[in-house]
Amino acid sequence: MTCPSIVRVARPEDRPEIWRLFLSGHRENGQFNLAPEKVDFFLSRALHPDMIAPWDAGPRGVIGVIGDVGRLEGLVMVFISTFWYSHDRHLEEHLVYVDPECRRSFHARALIRWMKEQSDITGLPLMTGVISNERTKAKTDLYGRMLPKVGEFFLYRSGQATALSSAAVA
Repeated sequence: MTCPSIVRVARPEDRPEIWRLFLSGHRENGQFNLAPEKVDFFLSRALHPDMIAPWDAGPRGVIGVIGDVGRLEGLVMVFISTFWYSHDRHLEEHLVYVDPECRRSFHARALIRWMKEQSDITGLPLMTGVISNERTKAKTDLYGRMLPKVGEFFLYRSGQATALSSAAVA
């Protein structure tokens, strides 16, 4: 049985469970090797914003979680960011993940709604997407019902055949 799909701001004592869910998500959807020190840096910035000096222009973000301390069922992480070609700030989603044991819930919808609320609160546009090889269509369909679409992502790895190059050979 899952808990209600209510998102709250993560607290420092949620860190072990955030790591557990992050690692599960990385195993399922990660496209690149894990750098624990980078993950820890971003988690620290989100969980301890009061420890960031006023002169520090580094990343700032927030983590939303579903569940009690010690028993998280889902999480979302957004940071203030800019594109390389602009000074305009936006909210960049780094992670949306629901524990596999809790996927027959409304958690994913609640996490997406929470991101949209953060955009409304800050006045910053929200940039989010689905990077996954597991149940990608279901995930993109959910996002498509809740958010406007602005493109797609593709990942090519050197030496990897593409549909066009494979078809051209046949």
